[in-house]
Amino acid sequence: MVASIYVAFAVVAAVICVTSVVLNSLICLVFLRNKKLLNAPDIFIVSVALSDLFYSVATLPLLFVANVYGAWIFGPRGCKATAFIATWSGLSSLMNLSLAGYERYVALVFLYKSQRTFTRRKAARSSVAMWLYALFWSVLPLCGWSGFELEGIGTSCSVRWKSHNKIDVSYNVCIILFCFAFPVSFISFSYFKCCKEIMSSTRRAKSTWGKSSSFTRKSFEIERKIVVLFGVMTVAFPVAWTPYAVVSLISMIAGPDVISDVAASVPAYTAKSSACYNPIIYVFLYKRLRRQIYFMLRRRSSRTSKQSNESETWKFGENSVRRSPQKHVESASDGNSNF
Repeated sequence: MVASIYVAFAVVAAVICVTSVVLNSLICLVFLRNKKLLNAPDIFIVSVALSDLFYSVATLPLLFVANVYGAWIFGPRGCKATAFIATWSGLSSLMNLSLAGYERYVALVFLYKSQRTFTRRKAARSSVAMWLYALFWSVLPLCGWSGFELEGIGTSCSVRWKSHNKIDVSYNVCIILFCFAFPVSFISFSYFKCCKEIMSSTRRAKSTWGKSSSFTRKSFEIERKIVVLFGVMTVAFPVAWTPYAVVSLISMIAGPDVISDVAASVPAYTAKSSACYNPIIYVFLYKRLRRQIYFMLRRRSSRTSKQSNESETWKFGENSVRRSPQKHVESASDGNSNF
């Protein structure tokens, strides 16, 4: 394998890692310090951010080092651990995004039915359930149903997609159906219903209050923005993971020699990039979150400058105190000479 290929993948892993850790940490800190802002839709945002942060911190540095060395150097246990974390994180993000789409659908269609809408507690419980669902499918390869192995150019690990063993094939089919096809279909259905409801609600508002009414504009502006936010998030995730799923499916059906190692690694790293562009989507499309991040960074910089000014003032005072005894001694000596 050409060394430049490993260098390229090492650079990609480093960029994804740094971007994901910085942005997802900012998102988690914003909601941790402003818990009043944490409503039902935001709980799913935090859940996805935590999942991406966990993946980036636990696995991407190992992938960077492996690409620098040009081979996997962390042994079979390291391979299984990183593949398990990557699978759990990816499935958790997708499940929470599908649930976020359903929450928007319920919030729009059943707006006046409180028993159907999501509360903060219900959203938190649902998010935990999605984490456990993803954990169930991620643990199975460690328990003997399929397994984890090196993929692509040999610097990352994943499920045994190239195996023709019946046990491996059965697991791969199930995970594609229940952890990819079903959530993506669920997301598509939820956002189709959301768009349909927004269009019908806009028509009702126009007929009731008029097209130029401020109530008509404001009542649906927020809902449109939230739907666009979660829509871009949920569309971007399948876009990142679909090439990887297609390549894995081809390898599973046609055999391991149909797709080259480099061609198999490119979709894998494209899927890993979802950990960094999810927070980019939040920051650019979620105005309230962007504003809170700006305020937090501005407050932190002002505190830093204030502390530096205080330290300089303290040093100045300390120096003046140090000088004062000398002046006192000099004045005392002068006074004694006058006697």
